Amino acid sequence: MSTFDIGARLAALERQVARMQRSTRLSHASLEDTALEVYDQDGSLRAIIGQQQDGTSGITVVNGPPPPQPAVPAVLPSLGGVAVAWTGAWTDAASAPLDFSRVEVHTTATPDTPLGTATMKATLESPRGGTVLVTATQPVYVRLVARNTSGTASVPSAAAGPVGPAAVVAEDILDGIVNEAKLADEAVGRMKLQIGAVGYNQLGIGTGNLVPDPSFEGQLTTNLVAGNTAWAFTDGNRSARALRVDAAAPTAAQAIQLTEFPVSPGDRLFCAFDARVSAEWKADSLRCYFRWHDAAGAVLGYGITKATPVPGTWARYSSQQQAPAGVARTSVWLSNFLGTTGTPTGTGDFDNVEVKTVVGAGMVLADSIGTPELIAGSVTAEKVAAKTLTAREVKALSLTGNEIAANTLTANHIKAGTLSADRLALGVDGNIIGDPSFEGEASVQRVAGNTFWSIVTPGSTTAKAVQVAAAAATATSRTLTLATLPVLPGQKVYLSVDYLASADWAGASVNIFAQWLDSAGTSLGYSTMNAAVSGGVVLGNWTTLAGVPDTASPANTTQMVVRLETLDSTAGTVAFDNAECRMVVASGAEGARAELSPLGMRLYDESGDEAVSLVTGAPNYVTLRAAGESVATIDQAGVASFQSLNVAENISWRGDDLLTFLNQSPRGIQAIDYQTVSGTNSTGTEMGFVELAFDAEADRMYRVVFDAYADPSVAGGEIVIFLRDGKTGSPTITSPQIQSVQYPMPTAGIRRVRLEDVRHGTAWGAGTHNLLISFRHQAGPAGQESRLLGGGTYRGFFYVEDVGPLVLETGRYNTGGGSTTTPPPTTPVPKKYTKTYNATWSGSYARRASYNSYYGNQMLQGYYSSTNGTQASLCGFGGTLSSDLSGATINKAELYLYFAHWYSNAGGKAVIKAHGLTSRPSTFSSDSEAMTVSWARNQGKWVDITSIFDSTKWRGIALDPNSTSSTYYGRARGVGESGAPQLRVTYTK
Repeated sequence: MSTFDIGARLAALERQVARMQRSTRLSHASLEDTALEVYDQDGSLRAIIGQQQDGTSGITVVNGPPPPQPAVPAVLPSLGGVAVAWTGAWTDAASAPLDFSRVEVHTTATPDTPLGTATMKATLESPRGGTVLVTATQPVYVRLVARNTSGTASVPSAAAGPVGPAAVVAEDILDGIVNEAKLADEAVGRMKLQIGAVGYNQLGIGTGNLVPDPSFEGQLTTNLVAGNTAWAFTDGNRSARALRVDAAAPTAAQAIQLTEFPVSPGDRLFCAFDARVSAEWKADSLRCYFRWHDAAGAVLGYGITKATPVPGTWARYSSQQQAPAGVARTSVWLSNFLGTTGTPTGTGDFDNVEVKTVVGAGMVLADSIGTPELIAGSVTAEKVAAKTLTAREVKALSLTGNEIAANTLTANHIKAGTLSADRLALGVDGNIIGDPSFEGEASVQRVAGNTFWSIVTPGSTTAKAVQVAAAAATATSRTLTLATLPVLPGQKVYLSVDYLASADWAGASVNIFAQWLDSAGTSLGYSTMNAAVSGGVVLGNWTTLAGVPDTASPANTTQMVVRLETLDSTAGTVAFDNAECRMVVASGAEGARAELSPLGMRLYDESGDEAVSLVTGAPNYVTLRAAGESVATIDQAGVASFQSLNVAENISWRGDDLLTFLNQSPRGIQAIDYQTVSGTNSTGTEMGFVELAFDAEADRMYRVVFDAYADPSVAGGEIVIFLRDGKTGSPTITSPQIQSVQYPMPTAGIRRVRLEDVRHGTAWGAGTHNLLISFRHQAGPAGQESRLLGGGTYRGFFYVEDVGPLVLETGRYNTGGGSTTTPPPTTPVPKKYTKTYNATWSGSYARRASYNSYYGNQMLQGYYSSTNGTQASLCGFGGTLSSDLSGATINKAELYLYFAHWYSNAGGKAVIKAHGLTSRPSTFSSDSEAMTVSWARNQGKWVDITSIFDSTKWRGIALDPNSTSSTYYGRARGVGESGAPQLRVTYTK
């Protein structure tokens, strides 16, 4: 009989069911390569837990209900846009939903414009609200849209607005923040300047002509006549433009002010101008006048220069005017004075206005009164106080034989020591030819009674020359004896002369020669500088013939005669100037010897071959030998060959220090560390791993690279690696972050990770930087650990690399043209250029005023003598410089100059300025900003002139020390010479 108790069995089953209901569901379950789906009471899918469709694992929320509608935001004007504030409030809910993701900020031109990706300008990530700045150029409406984690959008908020950007007022601009670099070109026009704000002390008035832009060719005059219907431009008198006044214009408009400047009572001013009137002109006169003002500005009177020219013809008018008592300043005006001529008609033209100070404060300025200012016979004996005319007041060489009565100068009148060799027909200073430039009585006597030879003017570089008439029916040679001197056998001579053969001259050659004679006067031979042999006779231009003839005086020579010659000529003339004959100093006649002449020095070896030649007018070279073999050579082109070269200081190449070129290359790795052990992060919070220090330079580029293994303990989440900079202190995980990188960790196990950053030294900051690599893991499973490590074979590494000189950023963002709301770029991406420009013109200016044609294209600066006074020079760079710099930003400007001479052997100082001239002017002018640079003799080098050449308006440079100190007297090479000026500009455009 069975003992089964069904009641007990049912009671046990009830207890088991109760325990199962009370226990945790799925406490021992797992999901193997699948996902658990969560549905709501309506059967809608709300979440997916486990493996997702794309192979990743996690929790994805889907089909969430729409968030509530955000409250209306507050919108306020801001600089460059609007400020949008949301308090976190909702119109239909008390708090944010638990699946809150963000609030989108949308701006539109109208309150009902449909919203989309193009209208979204920012997001607020916190459910508690916040404030964001949105850029805008015009008033906009602002609406907010909330989104949950499943991406479902709320109903947009009501629109707020329209609100536009705030205007920029004075309170918004920091004092001094708007400087010249922030103003656009020509942004400040005449309408922006307060009347009287720019006076004479703001204008670049010259110390010579006090009228700026006297020939009316600049922007100053263009601005002056702008809007004045009475005045216009016309063709000038020896200039591009002149000012024209319409006589029929309103009377008040027919006077125009050119400038103003301070004056003192008694000042005497010179005024001059060119004037022309039309055939129908009817008025009293054209005038240039001074309006005298006292300190309060009241008009005290006028100083007027009148012109009534013949119609259609330019004429010049001038006068001197004296400033009255009480005057403080004067203004200079041009006007068409109507007078009482009835109805005025026609036009009047002005050009080349000149205003200069003649007498300042009652004192006559130096050099202001010369012979042209004195009336004939005005200075008589009774006008000269006794003993007031001494040697100091008498111009050098102004008293000649013509001023001394016959037989009045005897031995008793000649002071002891005053009759020197330069007063005699004897050579001095090593030149055996007396009066070599043919300006004295000795030369008059040379040609006296000679039918074919005469003294003429001008000479090559002097006032006079000697000339031979070469015309003859048959080929004829004509000579003129310059000097006779006793000599010994074996003597060589240096011969030189400037000659000018007329365009119609015909003959075999033009010569200067020494004839060798014995004691009986018999000719033994000649040493000749022959123009035909030395490149051919040049016609029509002064040419120098110079050198040391190879022939020395032969045996039995006792006498030398130096002569000029036109050889076998039949037509024309030849003028001669600056003749020289100098003895060559030699240690012997043949074999090993040294020879020294005005051309330079030659050294000969035992075979009589030249070993060293340092002379002008012939190839120069130096050859060094050891044991009969050449070991070093410098040739006539400056090309040098050496066995080896050791340099203690700098090496220059093409004017630049060699370091300049080396610095253009990367310097490679500056600091490095290898990792062969690991750092383990058990908590997930940031921790340090490896530290590295390096020194940054502001003008270099640096790449920082960290490359190692990452090893998560389990799959999931991501590892974040940080680069931090502790600067000069010890770096920590709170030091400023420089860069970061994130790597997902989908599987456990090691993988290679890399962080890289590139930036310039200015961004780093010059000096020491202690860098730190730190890391953490995030979004991974609980209990996860992570490591950074390197192996013994496959090491991790952390290094800083110098990748080259500073490179400016010139790129920009580009949508690629795919956007329908933003058009693609229409201007090219800015690019950095470095271009070199050769000088196209150059020249020197005597007394910092007029162009000095004697020096051609050479560039002189400073004071040597009163002949040219303090000199300055200009050079300009043409080509594409103007177009290249148009619209560009200058990053760097460099100038190359070669100084061939300084007053001192130690060198001197160049004072460099900039100018905007496009061609060589007749008078000197430049910008006032200057920089001073030291130069050695015969040194060419590049110098950085960015500090003065900082405007795209500049077109060249000036050398202008404006000082009489010998430190500044030097000569730089100009256009057409080797080492001519060059300009190298680095710019972004």
